[in-house]
Amino acid sequence: MKAAQSKNDLPTLDDVAKLAGVSKAVASRALSGKNRPVSKMKKQKVIEAANALGYVANPFAKSLTNQETGLIAVVVNHITDLSDLTLFDNLLQAIQSQGKQTLFVRLNSKEDIEGMRHNSFIHRVDAALIFSDLIEPEVATTLFLTQNIVMLNGKSSANGMSVVVDESIAIKTAVSRAKQLGLNQCFLIGGRQSSPNEARRVQYYEDYAEDADINVKGTVFCDYSYTSASEFFKLQPADAFTDTAIFCTSDSMAMAALDFFKNNGINHQLKNIFGFDNTIFSRTDSYRFSTIGYDKNKFIDSILALISEEYSDSDNDKKHIIEAEFFPVS
Repeated sequence: MKAAQSKNDLPTLDDVAKLAGVSKAVASRALSGKNRPVSKMKKQKVIEAANALGYVANPFAKSLTNQETGLIAVVVNHITDLSDLTLFDNLLQAIQSQGKQTLFVRLNSKEDIEGMRHNSFIHRVDAALIFSDLIEPEVATTLFLTQNIVMLNGKSSANGMSVVVDESIAIKTAVSRAKQLGLNQCFLIGGRQSSPNEARRVQYYEDYAEDADINVKGTVFCDYSYTSASEFFKLQPADAFTDTAIFCTSDSMAMAALDFFKNNGINHQLKNIFGFDNTIFSRTDSYRFSTIGYDKNKFIDSILALISEEYSDSDNDKKHIIEAEFFPVS
């Protein structure tokens, strides 16, 4: 799809309608983000035209007529891990398919939360997706004017909305696999220690290792990154992890563990490495290891379902649970 357009002019709704071959009213309904009468085919044409032109609706102009801004805030700590890149790329596309735009808010510390209070642009979003573990549920409700706040950081209030990935069974299966391999000791390579999701994850590993009579030699936190994990392994002697299962809470850190083994000529123990996230790297020729993952499409669908429905305080379907799965190395 291409359309003639002046380099100095921003694309308008008229431009989108013309390129899609529909009326301006149909284009407006298709991009409204609401369940308004428009055929699926016409809506798809309008979205494709808007993407081709780089059209972005003026959020405040929209808010004057329908009380909405067309913006979804996504509050994160960082987006550096391999699984995050895949998740957020798919999430961004899903939000755009609803006729909305994404406003990313990055927090480095709790001090940054106060800065959000003074940003009226952030307050006026139609929904907020809280990935950052720096924000408590009761604080989140004070940062946005909308009630559409979905907690995705492992924290939730009694009546609030949340999506949680249940990793317990998958982690138990991974630990059982290590026991089947004859491994009676393990080492945990965790991510961010401040994360409640991570704390729960590590606790699962420790509990299931104890049940399986596997000794936990130690736990270290490497912020989910390949670089941090590599720096840790560089300080270890070559035989530090002989006959030891290495449970990593990201595939990035599992890749660092695998490179540590390879660099020290310990290829026969590569099967002892367990990742987390089920990225494509766990199935490549260079990196191949068992891992844990969940259906990211289901995760995103749950988010969209929550922010598109209206709930009362008595509704019980505000909390969605996605089951994780163990993927053994082939």
